[in-house]
Amino acid sequence: MNIYNISSKFEKLSESVIHHSMIQIKDDNAVIIEECKEVVLFDENTITLRLSFGTVTINGLDLKMRNFSDRGAIISGKLHSIGFDNKGKE
Repeated sequence: MNIYNISSKFEKLSESVIHHSMIQIKDDNAVIIEECKEVVLFDENTITLRLSFGTVTINGLDLKMRNFSDRGAIISGKLHSIGFDNKGKE
């Protein structure tokens, strides 16, 4: 078996594995979200991220996002609400 076949099989396997997102809320000033796929919307009052189950929207004041990667994101600011939408679920 050559490296291309191994790589192809690994890609198919990783696409079929169900990923779960974990969200931690720290008081009313920080949210840690794991397994982010994409930033859908970002401004100082609203941040929407696509996760494996759909999207999560964080509303607040002076929101800032740090350390965004496929592993996660840290959002800080004065949090008001967090909403979920599972439309477009993978």
